[in-house]
Amino acid sequence: MPDYDAFSRNPHKLSEIIAKFSNLPLEYEPGAKYSYSNSNYNLLAFILEKVTRQAYSEILLRGILQPAGMTNSGDDGDVAKPIPLAAAGYVPAGVRGYDKAAYMDWSNKTGNGSLFSTVDDLFRLDRALKAETLLKSSTCRTYFVEGVGNRYGWYIGRRLGHRVMSAKGRSPGFAAELDRYPDDDLTVILLSNSYSSVTQDPVAGAIAAIVFRQRVAVPNVRAAVLPQSILLSYEGHYQFGPDFFVPDAKFRLIAQPRYLLLQLANDSRPLVPLSPTEFLERKFFGHIVAEEDEQGKVIGLIVRYGTQDFRAPRLDAEPAILR
Repeated sequence: MPDYDAFSRNPHKLSEIIAKFSNLPLEYEPGAKYSYSNSNYNLLAFILEKVTRQAYSEILLRGILQPAGMTNSGDDGDVAKPIPLAAAGYVPAGVRGYDKAAYMDWSNKTGNGSLFSTVDDLFRLDRALKAETLLKSSTCRTYFVEGVGNRYGWYIGRRLGHRVMSAKGRSPGFAAELDRYPDDDLTVILLSNSYSSVTQDPVAGAIAAIVFRQRVAVPNVRAAVLPQSILLSYEGHYQFGPDFFVPDAKFRLIAQPRYLLLQLANDSRPLVPLSPTEFLERKFFGHIVAEEDEQGKVIGLIVRYGTQDFRAPRLDAEPAILR
């Protein structure tokens, strides 16, 4: 939604949020494939309120937070007073710096990202799940099974040869990860007041690897100082394909002193040079490699997030044979 940033600066009821997206066309027929959507969780919170006749924050308090002993957790979308000792959120800027995250009224994230917590409280949640305080083991066996995408709030699969349940999230200014290795009784919890996803999978996976006495791969994140002429050679417009998170998204690269700025419609991401043809995308910890023609001109990019590669041809480049 192009106007979401402006919309989210003001408080809204769940019914108002749902009205914002309820008339948008479907991307595909329900059940045809999986795709994560924050709006689904807004809708689920609304259904919970209708069925129980309670506020979403009250449902969480009585059903989860109090039984688990999570006294420093709650729903920020329903908190009128300041939260004691709450962290301020930041977003990566430039090569090493940070800016304050844009203001958001957290009522707009009700159901999909309005919660606040602490590492200690999230560990209490983990222990409550292990002790069957919140769910019976038979319920966990039924619903917590490996599958495609997000299952009931968890990504369930295998990492480092071990079964893992991951609950993760990012909202402007913050990132969080809770990884449970149920067969090993290992729990890794990371909370960060940086919007960069580097504080999630790379770090969480490395911590687990250390515990399992496995090799930790250290990525190359040493910034290279390039002549401004090289950065200027990347300036232009590019477009991802239909397989990207936002299908066919167009973006622009703008040369800044010592780095590139990738500008999507409502998003800016600093690209830190690692070499003349490689860059680190700081916000989502992506690895970017340039595609060049036989004359060395940049005609496209290969962008890797995790294990997925996305090609983004340069729109203002002439067709050429790749090197």
